[in-house]
Amino acid sequence: MATNSKFIADLGLKTDADLQVDGNITVSGNLTVNGTSTTVNSTTTSVEDSMLELANQNTSSDTLDIGIYGNYDDGLGDGASEYTGLFRDATDSTWKLFDGLEVEPTTTVNTSGSGYSLADIQVGDLTATTLTATNSLTGSSITYPTSDGTNGQVLTTNGSGTLSFADASSGLEEGTVTTTSTSITNLDSIAVASYRGAKYSITISDSTSGVYQITECHVIHDGTSASITQFGTVLQGGSSELGTFTVDINSGNLRLRVASATTNSTVYKFKRIDHSV
Repeated sequence: MATNSKFIADLGLKTDADLQVDGNITVSGNLTVNGTSTTVNSTTTSVEDSMLELANQNTSSDTLDIGIYGNYDDGLGDGASEYTGLFRDATDSTWKLFDGLEVEPTTTVNTSGSGYSLADIQVGDLTATTLTATNSLTGSSITYPTSDGTNGQVLTTNGSGTLSFADASSGLEEGTVTTTSTSITNLDSIAVASYRGAKYSITISDSTSGVYQITECHVIHDGTSASITQFGTVLQGGSSELGTFTVDINSGNLRLRVASATTNSTVYKFKRIDHSV
């Protein structure tokens, strides 16, 4: 029959062989492990400390990556184990969240290793001093540009949630038409299905006679017919307007048209603000 044994050591216990304890252990003092590997096979690990120190010997240089990682199988049947984690990359002092890595991290995470990719993260509110997107930045069905524009540019939309940088004046459609005829000439057109109307700012130049004009036109349609109002006309070097503006609807487009007053070479430059249906 087996018997229970008790061993009381007032001065401590030392063994050069392996030690196995089948029951519970309570250590009232500090526990120091001098080995190179510590394996904990438990389903629940509870630590009272609110802060855990990692890389406590990394004090004389910054060569070690610092973080945590875990192992998983993506279920693709390729037999490869993948690793995911969060770490501070010593090469650029940047925290990175990753997954897909097929090589287990050591003192560094191989960001060029097979399968390595930055992982997705879902958060609520995000506060950042600087926000940089390597690829597109999407939010609330809006896609932002992948790089900055140039000085003085503004953000514009294509009407489908994609933003891009453009010159401030490019927020307006613009164009140029030159004519030497007094016949009616098409200056511009907008799609009836897309736009209810538009506002035009137009400059006109007749360098031959030295007459210049600026004017504005509002155009609108009801799907069948169109109307125009001209206002704010200013003439320089003459007393008669350089052209007469009209509108019509043709092949699903509202057309702004002009008939020049003379056969002199007359240049029409315009900028347009659209009003959607």
